Amino acid sequence: LSRDMDEFPGGWHYHKHNKDYMMKVVKEEVSPIIFHMSWTKNKENKIKFYQQMGQWYTKDACIANTKSDIMADHDTTEGDPLFDTCCMTEPNIVCHYRDKPSKIPCRDVGPIDKGRPSFW
Repeated sequence: LSRDMDEFPGGWHYHKHNKDYMMKVVKEEVSPIIFHMSWTKNKENKIKFYQQMGQWYTKDACIANTKSDIMADHDTTEGDPLFDTCCMTEPNIVCHYRDKPSKIPCRDVGPIDKGRPSFW
């Protein structure tokens, strides 16, 4: 697989300011099958970047918690309580950094990389 395939982008596309490609993702002109956030420093930033891109469907209460902690107060006899408890049908879009690609303009937040202009 090539890092230049539209279906399997990664952190290289996101961080190396491949703006033309990232704008296509934002405008839904291309639909990646998997977006691997490689080239990213840590899990916390990966989550922020996915949130900013409209690719995050996990409720905050389920981040960094074990299944037993999440399910402690839920009835586990019906349906899929973990899915119902943790998954959202719409993405949780949150602006974190103006200089990173985003589903919506994030002009009112600071950059993560000093001196970088807004993605928008």
